[in-house]
Parts: sequence; C-alpha cells; structure tokens
Amino acid sequence: MSDSLADLADKQAITELIHAYCRAVDRLDVPLGRSIWHEDGYADYGAGYYQGPGRDVIDRICQDHLGLVSHSHLVSNILIRLDGEDAGSEAYVNASLRLMREGAHHQIGVRARYCDRWQKRGDRWGLLHRVVVFDHQEIREVRPMPGHGLPAARDRSDPSYRVLAGGRPEHNEMETR
Repeated sequence: MSDSLADLADKQAITELIHAYCRAVDRLDVPLGRSIWHEDGYADYGAGYYQGPGRDVIDRICQDHLGLVSHSHLVSNILIRLDGEDAGSEAYVNASLRLMREGAHHQIGVRARYCDRWQKRGDRWGLLHRVVVFDHQEIREVRPMPGHGLPAARDRSDPSYRVLAGGRPEHNEMETR
C-alpha cells in the first residue's frame, strides 16, 4: 500500500476508535469502551473527576451514566497527525445528558475536546493517553418533547447493534418495544 493510502487507513482506524468510544459511553458498553485503550493507557478527565488507568475510566463513566435519563455524545473536527507508529489527535466532543432533579428534567451540555496520543502495536491502533479539555459546561431545566419514533436503548438491545452486525430491523420494530 502506498504511504498516502496507509496514512488514510491509519487515520480511519483512529477515527473509528474515537467514534466507538462515544458509542460505548452512550450504550453503556463497557467492553467496547475498554477495547479502544492499550493496557498501559492513561486517562485524565481532570483531578475532580478521573485520573488513572485508561481502561478503567469507562467503568466510572458508565456507572455515573446509570443515574441519567439519557445521554448522547457526538464527536467532530477530528484532526490526526501521524508519526510512524505514533499519532496525536484532537476531537471536539458535544455531550448532552438528561437527568431528573427535584422532579424536573435538567439537561447538561458539555463542550470539550479529546486530546489523545495513540500508538500502533502490531496491526492495532490503541489509545495511550487522553486529556479531556473542557471548553464549557452548562445545566438547565428543560421540558421534554412528547415521545415519537423508536426510543434509544442504553444497552445491546439498541437497534444499532443488530444493524451493525448485519441484521435487518423489523418493519414493526417500534411496535415491539
């Protein structure tokens, strides 16, 4: 493979790992979240939240998310710089988290960036070091919209697992949930 195609393949592999991490958080899929890290990886989400082994941060996040009504994490503006078997990346993160407080719905909005160091070992890229930079955060009371469409599931029963595994959703899937 030419250098430019190999670079594109490496950048795509890292991008997919960043996306998989957000999927793991939103579906509370701890094994998926742990899989993006190298065993000796380190996560720094700030002294007030979590600093420690990378694979363990997903346990903390998923445990905390169990107390939420819903959550959605999106990444964008992914920049990746390759340096042989090492790479650095910055990805903008927008997180929307819904919780109940004193009988009312509240929404937390987070704008942050994942500043990551990656390393390719064998043919596998893995996360070696993550620093999360928080640009701003907010919490406000909200009124939920009436439900419509197929609701998300925060586990492997979410329809996306079936589709990504090659399964076909049923036409009446909304009626069966």
